[in-house]
Parts: sequence; C-alpha cells; structure tokens
Amino acid sequence: MNKNKWMGLIAMIAVMLLVAACGNANDSKKESSSSSKGQAVEVKHDGGTTKIEKEPKKVVALEYSFVDALVALGVKPVGIADDGDKENIIDPIRDKVGDYKSVGDRKQPNLEVISQLKPDLIIADSNRHKGNYEQLSKIAPTILLPSLDSDYKQNLEAFKTIGKALSKSDEADKRLDEHKDKIEKYQKEITMDKDKKVLPAVISQSGLLAHSDKSYVGQFLHELGFKEALTKDVADQLPEYLNAPYLNMNSEQLSDVNPERMFIMVNGEDDPFYVKMKEDKVWNELDAVKNDRVHVVDRLTWAKFRGLISSEEIAKELAEISKSEK
Repeated sequence: MNKNKWMGLIAMIAVMLLVAACGNANDSKKESSSSSKGQAVEVKHDGGTTKIEKEPKKVVALEYSFVDALVALGVKPVGIADDGDKENIIDPIRDKVGDYKSVGDRKQPNLEVISQLKPDLIIADSNRHKGNYEQLSKIAPTILLPSLDSDYKQNLEAFKTIGKALSKSDEADKRLDEHKDKIEKYQKEITMDKDKKVLPAVISQSGLLAHSDKSYVGQFLHELGFKEALTKDVADQLPEYLNAPYLNMNSEQLSDVNPERMFIMVNGEDDPFYVKMKEDKVWNELDAVKNDRVHVVDRLTWAKFRGLISSEEIAKELAEISKSEK
C-alpha cells in the first residue's frame, strides 16, 4: 500500500473517531438533561427549604397568581382554590387551565379535598396560608410564596421559584423573556398622559381600597411610567387591609389626594358598591371624575390574579384605552 493510501486510511479513521466522540458527547448531554428533569430539587421559599423528590405532575394552587404561573408554564393544576366558582378564572386562562377540582376558598382551602387529590406539590400563599403550612406539608411538599401582599417584582421572583419547583427553570426563563418583550411592546402603545397622577382602587363592601405602589398593580403601573396620586406621607397614614398594601380611604382622604386618573377595579359598571360610591358628593368633585378619566376595569384581572398573563392583559387594556383617548 503506497503512502497516499495510508494517509487516506488514517484520515478516514480519524473522522470516524471524531464523529463517534461527538455522538457520545451529545448522548451524554441528552442523558444529563433528562436526568436533571428527574432529579430532586431543593426550593427555598418563605416557609424554609422544601425538597421535591420528583418532577411534580399533580399540582394544587391556593392563589390565583399561582394558577397564572402554572398556565404560563404549560401546567394544568389538579386543584385550585377558586372561592368555589370556576367563573373566577379569567378568560385568557380558563381555556388553558383544563379540568380541575375546586378546593374551596383562598382564605381557608379545604384540606380534606386537597388530600384526596394526592398532589405532588402544593403552592400556598405566605400571607394567607402560613398557619396551615405544617398541615399542608403533611399532604405533599408545600412551598409558601407571596401573592396577596406581593408586588410586581416579587411576583416575577415567585414565578422563577415555581419554575424551579416544577423542574422547568429553563422554560420559566424563556417565558419571562417573552413577558418582557410583550410588556415593552404594549408600553410603546400606551400613549395616554402618564403624568396625570393615577390611583388604582378596588371598591367593595370594605369601602375604597387604594392600591399603593407597594401593591402588585400599583407597582406595575409605576413600572409602565405612571405617576402615583398617593404620596408616601399620605400612604403611611392609611390603614392596611388584611396586612397587605391595600389602603382604606374615606371620602375626605380621597378628596385630599384628588387623583387625576383612576382605575376602578370592580365587577362591572353595575357593581352595587361602585354605584353607591358614585352617589357621594365628594366623588363627583374629583379631578378624575370631572375630566372623564375614571376607567372601570375587571377586578379579577387587575386585582386578584397578579401574574404574567394577567399583567399582559392589563398592559393590553391600557393600550386600548389609549386609543380611545386620541
């Protein structure tokens, strides 16, 4: 065999070895990725550190924001604390959430029903459910995360934690990037005057509850560039509702703040508590009312869900309102 043939043979063997090595490397990478999905993870949360032995398939969510997070990650919960009404699941999520079992009220979920579902993971609120944490942990691994009293940024961190607990950290990071892109897109379309001092508020049987910049929607509006009507000095003087950043305001305090724009989170224009509020003389003297800058928005979407999908819906609605103001 001449020299050229020997060189050709050596080159061919070298190529075959290189291809084999690359194949083994890819196989190892796939095996590593596959095994990491099945490995136990330790999740730090407001209740401590919880070890989750396997990738959860059956998840119970005890707050709407956790339902939002699960759906954003392509997970259908087996149980939801929906306050006993499946209509409480907002439209953009309802079709994706699938068939689930109601586990009762968010304030006091039914532990017996939760146990019957045999979940792999329970996601609970660090405000509402810390008293039930030990009982919940006996049913399944339980993580406590902020929801009721969380702000927008805390919610994004909670989303990452949920992603880790589900062995879906990569998917969570990707969805957060998509969320950022969507919000930036809508932000450009929100052309209403953001210098008008804004007050987001719920009107209910508890009266008017202003959402400060420490609340979810309050901070989200701030991130979008809106100016707050509530100054820190005024906010510090107002009592909190349920130890959360929802501030009780009477007519006199509302008059003093005198917002230039309001987002009223109620159950439609005919909400009886909103109708009653409009009969108040002080209400009709507010700058926002006199200048037709009171926007009635859905309470579930704006105040209760507090998640990626719901905040994208809020930004989308603000862009639509902007079009009507041109």
